[in-house]
Amino acid sequence: MIVFPSFIINAHSIVGVFMKDTDKMSKLNVGLTNIMTMTFILGVMADKIPRTGSIPLLGIYIIINLLIMVIAVGNIVLIGKLRKLPEWNKFLDQQQKLVSDLFEKYDSSISPVYSKIDINKPIGYNPIAPKRYNYTIFMYNIKLVEVLEPEEKVSVVMEMAEHWYDPRLAWNPSLYDDIEMLHMRQEKVWSPTINMFRINDIADFRDQDFRMVSLDNTGHIYSSLSLRVSVNCPLDVRKFPFDSQTCTIQFSMPLFFIQYVEMFSQIYDGILNKTVWKRMGNSEWDLVNLTNRVEILSYNDGIGDMQLATFEIKIQRNPLYYIYMIVFPSFVINALSIVGVFMKRTDKMSKLNVGLTNIMTMTFILGVMADKIPRTGLIPLLGIYIIINLFIMIVAVGITVLMGSIRKCAIPRLRMKKTELRQWIEWVLGDPMETICMTVLGTINALNFFVVIVFWIRDS
Repeated sequence: MIVFPSFIINAHSIVGVFMKDTDKMSKLNVGLTNIMTMTFILGVMADKIPRTGSIPLLGIYIIINLLIMVIAVGNIVLIGKLRKLPEWNKFLDQQQKLVSDLFEKYDSSISPVYSKIDINKPIGYNPIAPKRYNYTIFMYNIKLVEVLEPEEKVSVVMEMAEHWYDPRLAWNPSLYDDIEMLHMRQEKVWSPTINMFRINDIADFRDQDFRMVSLDNTGHIYSSLSLRVSVNCPLDVRKFPFDSQTCTIQFSMPLFFIQYVEMFSQIYDGILNKTVWKRMGNSEWDLVNLTNRVEILSYNDGIGDMQLATFEIKIQRNPLYYIYMIVFPSFVINALSIVGVFMKRTDKMSKLNVGLTNIMTMTFILGVMADKIPRTGLIPLLGIYIIINLFIMIVAVGITVLMGSIRKCAIPRLRMKKTELRQWIEWVLGDPMETICMTVLGTINALNFFVVIVFWIRDS
């Protein structure tokens, strides 16, 4: 019950622990299961013998089995490390030698940009001079955070990468055990000063003390940026809430003349598709286009010209919220109010209450909408829609107020002389007057609503 099963368990466990082509965690599971089993057997045996100072033969047998498995598990843990340490140590030694050689006379405060150039002459005038220093900024993700229409401010989170070249940091990999890449703190190397252009606010999410760069054997350096950027973006709200806006995010290197440095902007191909763009907007806005280019900001003096690495985003508003919260309710309220104002056999004061309540409602909606758009000289489409609804109700209330006076003045005069036209006008001013006004104003209200819906369908 104990000796033979313990032998079999230990034998199988030893085979399992040292089995080739098996991951370390599985081997450890076998060994630890065996150790717990032997410990359990020791506990069972301890309950069967008196507590004396001597260890029984069976106890020695189990303890030896337990020690065998502890040694096996220890070997599994240490063998991998012992095998890897020599190669790793060799790599670390060669890397240290490489870093010492590279940075022995290196000064990270001095730029490698070739500046022995006459800025008053055209670019490339000297054939023996090196080409302009290249700096590339690469965008691989962007997320729209918020759009503040009254302030004309758009905020995004950008994941960027930088790429530049420092010829002082190139090496021959064959001299350093084929090491082709180093990773280090950014403070050890010279980094170009990249500025945001025409921005409202910027926040760099990287820890200032732990910024990293990667350096390859050709002297090319790569770094990453994670920024929250707020840019001033002039908004065209004429088609609000069916509008789309285009905003530019620009980077510059103002300390270097355009004759010294050439900037490049790139976008990761993996994010240039509509499926990915759906995840880059927010609840109100969708990203519909993303482009890049390099612009030249010129002051026509040959000295103040500046390159701008530009990323352009086009966002489109999701109008559904405004449809079901403003457009459709306004249409229904106006339609019911028109019916109420021209309802027959109802006292004038009740009709006026309906009309004035509608007017106050439309005025309130205009106020709410005014807080959502910048204060420009343009009236947005939604504003025109509400104003027309407001005007319809003002006309309806005005007709209701004046209808009695019009009938009192016009009908006696129409009856003074009997003609077919006068009789028709008298008939119109009678009972059909409310129905005609209700139909005309209701039709205008419906047309106003359908014009907005057409804009929605066309832009969706």
